[in-house]
Amino acid sequence: MEPGDPSRLTVIYKKDGSPTFEVLKNEPSENPPTDVSKTPPGIVTVSDKKSGRFLHKIRPASETSAAFGKLDSGEISARITDRLIQVGGITFENNKFMGAMAGVVVDAKGGVRVGAAIPSKVLEWLRS
Repeated sequence: MEPGDPSRLTVIYKKDGSPTFEVLKNEPSENPPTDVSKTPPGIVTVSDKKSGRFLHKIRPASETSAAFGKLDSGEISARITDRLIQVGGITFENNKFMGAMAGVVVDAKGGVRVGAAIPSKVLEWLRS
């Protein structure tokens, strides 16, 4: 998530070491593995192109929310504000990441890593 009004959210799918943008700065990004669509209110939904299975949806706003699909058909919810990151059962509130930006990583089995360093290549893409 990048600061702004509204904040801008980017979602990157990584498979076999190669990244693919699914959502780039709140907008759907055409890509080979997923179908990405956006509703008039701005909700971006991502599904697997082959199976049609729901992967995630993002609602960018002053309080960004996301739902990530899991392999067992359940969902992991996430909420991101200017003061809070809440993913699954993990909540970071009133924290600061000093010296570098940080990301939230959600794997296909529902594992969550918050505060993950953003790889330099990804930072390069986001700045372009």
